Amino acid sequence: MKIQKITFVAYIVLAIVIAWFVYDWMNPNYKKRFRQNSEEFVENRIHFENLITNIKSQYLEVKQNPNLAELSKTVSEKYREQLEEIGIENVEISSDEDLQCSEKLIFIFNVKSGYNIRTLRVVQIIYSPCDEQTRKGNHSNSNHIDINGEGNNWYIFSDTDFM
Repeated sequence: MKIQKITFVAYIVLAIVIAWFVYDWMNPNYKKRFRQNSEEFVENRIHFENLITNIKSQYLEVKQNPNLAELSKTVSEKYREQLEEIGIENVEISSDEDLQCSEKLIFIFNVKSGYNIRTLRVVQIIYSPCDEQTRKGNHSNSNHIDINGEGNNWYIFSDTDFM
């Protein structure tokens, strides 16, 4: 009789835990996720800053007008281990000539692990010196697109759309 009660209680507890995970998956607390992403970025910020400094000094100061698509591939390969340590799949480097400042390069770090990637679908950590969205504490939300300003030229882009 006691074994039946213990088994029954175990099944009830298991059902409650499963129900909670399903509820959490279907109704994620996005504000909490964004806060966690900011905290994770703060922990890894020095690594991102070092990568930007190394890329600029080794590749961009040496060559004027490099092929940015090729440079993105080269950098992603060369720094693969360091990128994986901080949950990054690759780096995309682009330029926007329309920007009204001296530094027109944008570095996009595509997240592959951590940063609530399973819940948020697409997460990118972006270094963009000319972008006003990088202001610390800045947050915007539009049609599943969220942007969280991390200060000092950084912001986190998240796309929570299921498609």
